[in-house]
Amino acid sequence: MTIVRDCMFPDVITLSPATTILEAIRRVVRHPFGFAVVLDNMALVGLITEFDFVRWMVAGHDAATSRVRDLTLSMPETVRENTQCQELLQIYNHRRFRRFPVLNDENMLSGGITEKQILRSLPRSELMAHYRVSDIMLPQSPVVSPHLSYREVAQQMVSWHRGCVLVAEEGKILGILTEGDLLRFRVSAGWNEQTLVSQLPLSQPMTIEPDRNLLFALDLFIQSGHRRLPVVLRNDETGPEGKLIGLLTQTDLLKQVANSARSHKAVLNPEDINEPAIWFEPGGTHRILALNEKGANALELEADHWVGRSVHSLAVDAEVWGAISILLQNCGTIDRIGLPLRTGKGGSLCASCRFSLVHTPTGEDRIFWTLYGMETGRSRCS
Repeated sequence: MTIVRDCMFPDVITLSPATTILEAIRRVVRHPFGFAVVLDNMALVGLITEFDFVRWMVAGHDAATSRVRDLTLSMPETVRENTQCQELLQIYNHRRFRRFPVLNDENMLSGGITEKQILRSLPRSELMAHYRVSDIMLPQSPVVSPHLSYREVAQQMVSWHRGCVLVAEEGKILGILTEGDLLRFRVSAGWNEQTLVSQLPLSQPMTIEPDRNLLFALDLFIQSGHRRLPVVLRNDETGPEGKLIGLLTQTDLLKQVANSARSHKAVLNPEDINEPAIWFEPGGTHRILALNEKGANALELEADHWVGRSVHSLAVDAEVWGAISILLQNCGTIDRIGLPLRTGKGGSLCASCRFSLVHTPTGEDRIFWTLYGMETGRSRCS
């Protein structure tokens, strides 16, 4: 399982309480992390984000004379280098921390980790293909006119509590403006708070369609490096550019994965299930969609090799899967039945199993299979 050391970035930005806000902004915008850690005599005293800087400027403070100590700093949740990334999802689920300073064994700051790195660590489960962008996107995208001034759009961003806005005119997306874009312009030679949005260097967004599945969206986030994707509907009427209907962010996707820990079957994050577990299709060849690490170990399966294969060879009697599927259509759950199984390495065991039929938002069913007590070397269950 992936640990923080495997995916963190080592060069986290550190600031002193005496650093001016203007200098702090200059340092933060040089890196893509979007935050800095504040240290006072090597002790961690807070965390500051790009959005904190924008909010400070909108409040009318002078960035050149104000200092980091003047801000109300949030105290971050720290994690260890050997912390499993899975645990970060649990912290995120309960407290919604999006950025984590990382400490080594000597309690010294050694790096940082953000949503981007957490998303990269997620297992590629085919269960994510059962959810669509339209299931989790923000239907109301924050949109501004290109004729607003720098100060006006910064005020809008703070009042909406959004880290980005889409710039559009007559339904056409002209670009995306993030808090990082505002800060980079703030420290540039040509900064003026009355500069129009149309004159700012806008980022060109990559778009996504609402019927794309979350596995596609996850890969697109990782490959493109974008944190936000405008959602556009394309058809003969809208043309190739499409109609803007929403916004998908890394936060939306990670929140959905984290929330699945509280849902009835940890749909998007199999490792949240404490028991050995397998998800497979209820019809046809009963193809395996996903399995967690405990499920793979219990049945001696290589996860990468077995996802996409049939569960038929895992039972002494392959016809049992059809019977289970029929029963689940009528009762929804089969609780703790003894089932003689074969392992991926040819061994045999008897397992107490539980099966549930689970419905996805897209209307595609799957069977959730958990294993409890297991006795190896048995081909029959009493």
